[in-house]
Amino acid sequence: MITFRLVDAETYVPISGGQLRVTDEKTQQVLPVEYDSISRRFSVSVLPGTSLNSVAWASGYLSTRMRLSNLNSVQELTIKLIKPKPSMLVVKVFATTIRQPLASAVVVMTSRITGKKEQFTLPAGRLERTFTEPDDLDIQVSADGYTSVSRRLMIDVPPSGKLVEFDAELDKQTLGLVIWAIDNRTNKVVPQARFTLINPGGMSPVTLNAGSEAGQVIAKLTEKGTYQLTTRASGYEESIRAVAIENEQNPVMVRLIAKPPVMDVQPLSISSRLKSIGSKVSGPPAFALSSVKPTTFVDLETGKRIQLNRIYFDQSSPVLRPESYAELDELAAALTLHSSLQIEIRGHTDNQGDFELNTKLSRDRCQSVIDYLIRKGVEKSRLKAVGRGPLDPLAPNNNEENRKKNRRVEFVVL
Repeated sequence: MITFRLVDAETYVPISGGQLRVTDEKTQQVLPVEYDSISRRFSVSVLPGTSLNSVAWASGYLSTRMRLSNLNSVQELTIKLIKPKPSMLVVKVFATTIRQPLASAVVVMTSRITGKKEQFTLPAGRLERTFTEPDDLDIQVSADGYTSVSRRLMIDVPPSGKLVEFDAELDKQTLGLVIWAIDNRTNKVVPQARFTLINPGGMSPVTLNAGSEAGQVIAKLTEKGTYQLTTRASGYEESIRAVAIENEQNPVMVRLIAKPPVMDVQPLSISSRLKSIGSKVSGPPAFALSSVKPTTFVDLETGKRIQLNRIYFDQSSPVLRPESYAELDELAAALTLHSSLQIEIRGHTDNQGDFELNTKLSRDRCQSVIDYLIRKGVEKSRLKAVGRGPLDPLAPNNNEENRKKNRRVEFVVL
């Protein structure tokens, strides 16, 4: 008589619900097996000298085979069943070095066996995945502003499980920037331009000089985003604009407007001034500058709204475009001549989008106009910015043509 006991390989606790099959090795016949539920033992009756092959299994366990040869006496055998453990894959993402975990990384995992593709976001820079079946994986790790890393990993699942670790170190991505300036009228390169970059994230301004006849400056940046680019060159108006740095290569061409020639201005007599402006204005009457058209900003009556028709900004931005400078120079000249005038700059938008954001944008654009006039010598105390947003439309906001009319900047003499 041979008895068998099935136990857990780790705890040695008897296993309930196990199964046992016993085969005579010589005849290959399956022998009858009896089970005692009280002792939780299996028993088989065999002749002396018999050799047996046995297979034992239970739910949640791996099957176990055993060969018994030349049995000559009563024996009790213990068969240990093993619970299979899953394998675990741990992916850890670091910024440049293994000492700095990188949050918000993205892991894309593709199985070469099933073709299944999964994507995971790692808020803490760590991913854990368990596997109960072997797999062959292609893994790509990426993060915004960093180079990506790829690796192929084989996942084995032995009975005791296996730990597979992948430490991904991502390098900072470099973004190429090429800047050059050209003359707005002739389209020729301005070779000695100077460029200053400011990142809204707060980095220190970076000044770049075009030192060759080609006028190009090549820079490497590590942060995506919208930069403020200021361009200066001898004999040209200063240019300030926003530049979006989003791609691996970012070419930026700046158009510069040549400064008008400086000419001496002689005051005219009172009668000549009145004749020039054609009507009475509040404050001292004006006289014409050589760089200002005689009919520009002439009718400066208190309370009258005067629209600035040649003011341009970058899209959804308060940054003035160079095309605006000519008209603003004319306004600055008029304010210089009318030294007692105070004006209110009013900005208007259409009704598309958020009201608060539109109002803020209109106010910021007015402030950009004021900042420009101050740089031209107009006293800050004479200027006031008011953002009206969509409150004062000139036309119904029912089509793009009308909305374009409502997007405007004007001023009122106070």
